Amino acid sequence: MLDMKKLRKFSNRGYFSLKQCLEHGVSRYALRNLEESEEIRKVGYGLYAFSDIVEDEFFIPQVLSDKIVYSNATALYLTGYSDLIPEKYTVTVPKGHHSKKMWRDFLVRQVPAEILDQGVQEVKSPYGNPLKVYCIERTLCELLHSRKDFDKERYIPALQRYMSSRNRKIWLISDYAQMFNVEEKIRPYMEVLI
Repeated sequence: MLDMKKLRKFSNRGYFSLKQCLEHGVSRYALRNLEESEEIRKVGYGLYAFSDIVEDEFFIPQVLSDKIVYSNATALYLTGYSDLIPEKYTVTVPKGHHSKKMWRDFLVRQVPAEILDQGVQEVKSPYGNPLKVYCIERTLCELLHSRKDFDKERYIPALQRYMSSRNRKIWLISDYAQMFNVEEKIRPYMEVLI
């Protein structure tokens, strides 16, 4: 029981890593015993959760790496600008950040570290956990920048929904369009909708 109390103190919304356990004096043997008694379960490589936690497929990757930001079609979905759940989630990481599992499970985009955190906001996952995701303004510009990720059937409705929103920030779209060098590409869409 002492180990469960320790785990609850340093867990992140019910999730904890093997590395954290070892740092806080919870041995592999204790983890194995807790797993066998079904008080915890393994949910990923080196990652555990309490048995009463519902696995959150959006939150788990961010527990494993604080460098992940949800982007593109996944950001459209998580921010409420698309009702279509992406077949494969898109994440953005700093250039040079590598993980074989990440490349296998996600569409991974790499950007220079200095622009990784620009436009990051926090939204709730479907299970209520906090997620890092790009704001709609950055997402709309990035989708135009990355033609392989561009899906007109998702993009046009998202842009229309954004333009009819009270919270639209045209100046911010202009800033991100300049940052991603897509001013000429986004202008025709904006002119039609303004």
